[in-house]
Amino acid sequence: MAGGTAGCVGSSEVVATVQRSVSVRPGQGWIEELPDVSDPGGAIRYRAKADRPFDVYFFASEESFMFYDTYTDGDEPALTPNGDGDVSASAEEVAEDTYVAETHDGGARQPIDDSGPYYFVVDHSGYRGENQPRSEQPSPLDVFVDLTVTRRKLI
Repeated sequence: MAGGTAGCVGSSEVVATVQRSVSVRPGQGWIEELPDVSDPGGAIRYRAKADRPFDVYFFASEESFMFYDTYTDGDEPALTPNGDGDVSASAEEVAEDTYVAETHDGGARQPIDDSGPYYFVVDHSGYRGENQPRSEQPSPLDVFVDLTVTRRKLI
């Protein structure tokens, strides 16, 4: 789980960033593997926007990600973990035909203290039965992703 560390003074360096539109095939997810920022700690912030509902999952362990990968490969996983609850989100409708998923407080940074690697997923598969692709012939989901991961630098 993501968690914070109170009382640290320092700055941070950007270790991963994505600012682009991605296309996600039905039944799949767009996956970005992110580097470990657990030592001395780090943070993630994102905002993802599309014209229909979708989910974002942040898996803080390879083990939990493998259940997702099994599902999108067409098999039945033993579990369907929802990722880190402090970071994962379902897109909410913010205007007609505009859905946004973001870190808490309007896309603010969320601390990451777990050991990585981490997996950031924009989902269009209906994993966990949430936000199933609509229609019998679903089309790819186009999502604009603005994602930044930082590592803390202690002073």
